Amino acid sequence: MNAPWLLLLAIAGIAIFYVLMPMMAEVFARYRKPRVLRCPETGETTVIQIDARHAATTSVAGAPDLRVADCSRWPEHADCDQDCVAPRV
Repeated sequence: MNAPWLLLLAIAGIAIFYVLMPMMAEVFARYRKPRVLRCPETGETTVIQIDARHAATTSVAGAPDLRVADCSRWPEHADCDQDCVAPRV
């Protein structure tokens, strides 16, 4: 075979497509819907939208990094600590 690197590249591409993509799709689907929860700062009920695309891409290296993409308290309180998405211990 004249191009062993091409074969290795094809194998890596297949691995990415069949292993990483389904994992990322599952994380994206888990976090794409809005969530109703109690704001840790005010104690009021609020609706947040998690950045599902960011969560999916960061899940490749381990636990997804969750950050709020939109909140019903924004823009007035857009500088909050986003403790509502902090991992539960």
